[in-house]
Amino acid sequence: MSDKPSIPQPQAVSSYIEDGARIAAILIIWGVISAVFTYGVSDLGLPFEQLGQVFAVTGVLNAVLYLLYRATDYWHNTV
Repeated sequence: MSDKPSIPQPQAVSSYIEDGARIAAILIIWGVISAVFTYGVSDLGLPFEQLGQVFAVTGVLNAVLYLLYRATDYWHNTV
């Protein structure tokens, strides 16, 4: 039988706050880039407003990828 407990010890609250801040930063940065292309560039008459939607989806997928990375890292540390 393994020496590790079946339920892993919780991490410090500060690590959860740091992860939440990183996810928020990812979404804010991609949201700003998306807004620039959706509202700023399209107001100039340039045909790049579709890029705003692409950047918005990219930002959400980037945040999901980060969550999957953290979940995999957490699972790896418990095994």
